[in-house]
Amino acid sequence: MSKIKFLALFLFTVAITAVLAIGCSEDTTTNNQGGQGNPPNINMQVGAVYTMNVDSIPQSGNPVHTILKTIHTYLSQGTYFGQSNVFQVRAVTQDSVAQTPIAIDTYYVRYDAGKFYQYGVLQLLDPAINPTWDLVADFTVAQGTQWTIANGVSISFVTGATANIKAKIAADTTFKTYGFGERDVNGYRSEITADIFLGPVQLGTVYVDYFIGDADPATNPSGLVRLRLRPINLTVYQAAGAQQNMQIWTP
Repeated sequence: MSKIKFLALFLFTVAITAVLAIGCSEDTTTNNQGGQGNPPNINMQVGAVYTMNVDSIPQSGNPVHTILKTIHTYLSQGTYFGQSNVFQVRAVTQDSVAQTPIAIDTYYVRYDAGKFYQYGVLQLLDPAINPTWDLVADFTVAQGTQWTIANGVSISFVTGATANIKAKIAADTTFKTYGFGERDVNGYRSEITADIFLGPVQLGTVYVDYFIGDADPATNPSGLVRLRLRPINLTVYQAAGAQQNMQIWTP
């Protein structure tokens, strides 16, 4: 099974290892219409296809569009890894000019009783960790309430380093697609933070924004609609960020 379970932490991993050197202006509006402990209707559908543009985010200034696209296809709904009503999603990143695939990955998500889960997220930091259903977004608590995904997670490619990973529903937002009429997309921004430690010393915090669309209105795409790694500023390493931003979707 692929270790790249979703792009945000994939980009986080790449950036931490200094491979990514490509940083963020906020282009969303805040709706403040949800995220107060009242779970939204998230209506993911088999057959849905979401095409996202891959952007680099410099340390200062606006995101820069690239020729890369990632196409998320909802392949099936069923029982996977001990849970029912799971959506299997294939993500293909490709050069939009040459139509050449660069990476093909499969990830699994589910929405149950107001909680949105991703399977095997922590394996990106340490492949030796047994995969679990990791809580990416909890809509049963008030907006801004932080929960712990995991503490003391080893980072296999940095000797002695660990990460404490938390998340919160930071905002109910609307953002515009890139191209194709600049359509509005409604979603909730789950802010995932990874406090990085080397022994007892904290090196800083890495931020990943995971946007989850809901069925309000019904034509709005549900599920993962945007992923953003903010520019990284650790005491020992700085790098730009990157994102996948919705361009077009079909239900």
